[in-house]
Amino acid sequence: MKSGILTLLVFLITYSLSAQTIPAFPGAEGFGASATGGRGGQVIYVTNLNCSGPGSLAAALQVVGKKYILFKVSGVIPCAAEVFRGDVYIAGQTSPSGVVVRGIILDEIYETNTNSKNVIIRHLRSRPKLGTNLPNQGYILDDALRLDGASNVIVDHCSFANAVDESVQISNSHNITIQNCQLAETLGEHYPLGGMLMNYSEAGHEQDNISIHHNVWNRIGGRMPEFSCESPHCRNRTLNFEVSDNLFWDQQIQTWYNPCTAGGDGCRDFHLNLNFVNNRTVARNSYTGPLASAEILGNASNRLFANGNTMNQYPTLADYQLFYCCNDFNTNAPNTNLGSATRLTTRHNFPTISYTASNELVTYAVENVGAFPRDPMDRRLMTPLKNNVIDSNPINGTDYYNDAFQVDAAQSAPIDTDNDGMPNDWETANGLNPAVQDHNGTQLSKKFTGIEGYTNLECYLNELSDKIVGKKNIVVEPGGGTSITGLELNADERIVVTISPNPTEAGITIKLNGEVSHTWRFEMIDSMGRVLVQENNLNESTLSFFVPRLIPSGTYFVKIYLQEGVLEKKIIVIK
Repeated sequence: MKSGILTLLVFLITYSLSAQTIPAFPGAEGFGASATGGRGGQVIYVTNLNCSGPGSLAAALQVVGKKYILFKVSGVIPCAAEVFRGDVYIAGQTSPSGVVVRGIILDEIYETNTNSKNVIIRHLRSRPKLGTNLPNQGYILDDALRLDGASNVIVDHCSFANAVDESVQISNSHNITIQNCQLAETLGEHYPLGGMLMNYSEAGHEQDNISIHHNVWNRIGGRMPEFSCESPHCRNRTLNFEVSDNLFWDQQIQTWYNPCTAGGDGCRDFHLNLNFVNNRTVARNSYTGPLASAEILGNASNRLFANGNTMNQYPTLADYQLFYCCNDFNTNAPNTNLGSATRLTTRHNFPTISYTASNELVTYAVENVGAFPRDPMDRRLMTPLKNNVIDSNPINGTDYYNDAFQVDAAQSAPIDTDNDGMPNDWETANGLNPAVQDHNGTQLSKKFTGIEGYTNLECYLNELSDKIVGKKNIVVEPGGGTSITGLELNADERIVVTISPNPTEAGITIKLNGEVSHTWRFEMIDSMGRVLVQENNLNESTLSFFVPRLIPSGTYFVKIYLQEGVLEKKIIVIK
């Protein structure tokens, strides 16, 4: 069967838009997806790499009120980003060649008079690398990302590496999403615990409602992640977690759970509601441990949904068969002790995640995970995944490559005469005035996303993110004609499809050109991650179906699962 070439016959769907909370950006999912960030606020440009003073990131972060922070510079800012004033969208995708900071911290616990609520962070790199001195450096964090008392936060397409404590620590925080991020190469003696720690809770800053999905642990020694809550406030409490579609590349130890709020062991007084879906371990031959700790099954108050989790070493096993206590799993697989936890047959009713099959996660990571445009370190880290070869160097806290602060040549920022965050040529092309600050207008929202509510600047920022990641869109717009046929779609093109705005019925026809030698499947997913149409085990070369007419208009994702890989296209339908 010919891979990646499809013919679509698309008719517009007639719907009315129902009232709903729009995601932080199209593709935002999980408990933190309702963050609004700087929506409706001012635009602040970072114009230098200094740690303080006018034009610095630090100065931008200190501004009170709603704000978008954009970058006209690229390179290393030799200090941590202290996000102590919420209602902010930090748009790292606007840096022409990317930005590296030395830690990102949101803190309402240990810092005073701070607000770390309602934050969107995209396309930043954070590499503390304590012990390495750079000119004019400032405060450096030991974690790459620390959320202490944060809430309503989504972190998307970021790269975390060279921490000396954890790559990511989430404490006393709720309504959090970490998605499409890479955790890599913790340095120093703490490397066995250098992944993601979720721990601690207190009244007023409860730890709860955390989504961790579509991330990569890459050359990380431990905490894959770790669920703990060593706080009296967690005693007899149940916390909600979604940990799904994460790739544990070169895993060194299992996903860990400590149910004792006093630390240590011997008690089970902190409980989980957990969705654990489609996670994937790719380990070197010497790894003898399981995917996840059997302790998760041992707490009778835990309510678990596990589905689609796999390990490369045990291709016939899945899910609870891969939960175990110890590092001799290689001689005791599969696990047959299902413990006392409640094992659900359907997922917890948490915010929807657009699940990716675990055997597709390596390809997904290579194409999507981390900050873009990728720099030398991220390209180096992704090369083993692309080649399906684990780095021969051991994971022991040593910096074998010393590339954290290597940067590509800086490109020039686009011209933005009115400093509203949108380049002149983009504004002109989309009917805006490049001499008037119209970033908070919403006239482009429906055109770009299919739904109302996004500002013009958010439309630009999302399109820019899609562009640098390499996502290709099919944009369906009102226009003449009732159908489009004969379009060949492949992963290297962007196609604007013009169709009739008001047909009486809606349908899609997919044709696979060439001989169909394997079964295939199809999904159509809305922007909230809900599967609208699904067809499995297809063996014919043409699929036709009708789409329900009353679902809201908006952004949809068409996913074709072929033997050779997955083809995904975004369709924006407009009445």
